[in-house]
Amino acid sequence: MRKFRKGQSTLEYVIILAAVVGAIIAVGVVIRTHLEGSYGTLGTTMQNKIGNVTF
Repeated sequence: MRKFRKGQSTLEYVIILAAVVGAIIAVGVVIRTHLEGSYGTLGTTMQNKIGNVTF
């Protein structure tokens, strides 16, 4: 009996692709959250420093 491996190989590639895309999305969410916190801190620090400037 002849086995068809083309469908199985395609499925394996789809699963690997889905895992890679999922990892990219997860890393993006983590980086985005970290960057938003960093920008918020930076903005607050800049406002405080500008408030201290006297002309």
